[in-house]
Amino acid sequence: MIYLIISDVHSNWESLQKFIELSQSIKHDKKVCLGDIVGYNADPNPCVEWIRDHVDIVLAGNHDYGVLKKIDISYFNLPARAACLWTRTALTKENSEFLNSLTNAKEQDGITWVHASPFEPDEWHYVNNQYDAEANFPHFSTPCCFLGHSHKPVILELRPDSKIEPIFDSIYSLKADCRYIVNVGSLGQPRDGNPDPAFAIFDSEAHTVEIRRFSYDIALTQEKIKSQGLPSILAERLDAGY
Repeated sequence: MIYLIISDVHSNWESLQKFIELSQSIKHDKKVCLGDIVGYNADPNPCVEWIRDHVDIVLAGNHDYGVLKKIDISYFNLPARAACLWTRTALTKENSEFLNSLTNAKEQDGITWVHASPFEPDEWHYVNNQYDAEANFPHFSTPCCFLGHSHKPVILELRPDSKIEPIFDSIYSLKADCRYIVNVGSLGQPRDGNPDPAFAIFDSEAHTVEIRRFSYDIALTQEKIKSQGLPSILAERLDAGY
């Protein structure tokens, strides 16, 4: 089975539209969204609506929960908090109800899907490197776990000798005697120094993971952020990729 996996869309409709266009030419069986559909950017409703109608496996992230008042957002930085408060006023009732129906972790198709981390998923830990991964591998039993949250793509390989190796190859063949945590990066606000959105293609039969990136109309997304009175830093960071 081939999965297209996105995460951290964060109300970036221009990026999501480009992904939709690209997805039409990629053979796949299921689409997956690992949460944080809203937050930061200016188009929460079209993003939620498309994901609700077209994605097979959908999780919630901390920004989704923050908009719903399911978590305390006092720990959010000021721009994130401002975007969360704005999104509460912009989101339709139907889209709020959809977000409210989502969990932040699940096991399905023999794969672990989680927004932030399999270890204490409600605490929103980041998984970026082998040290983070060490705390997380004991907390799921499937061969692969896919997650987002940090906005930084990486494949973390647990080898039979218990060593964990970070892998940054764009296409990687998974080994039968290893286990994996795959951070698919962010569709809506990349933070690894590359402004191009990232998503993953996982072929469970060929045992391959591809991290694919693309460009989109960042200027239009920035213009919308500014027109809605959201903090300017949210626009500025998009073309810097941080």
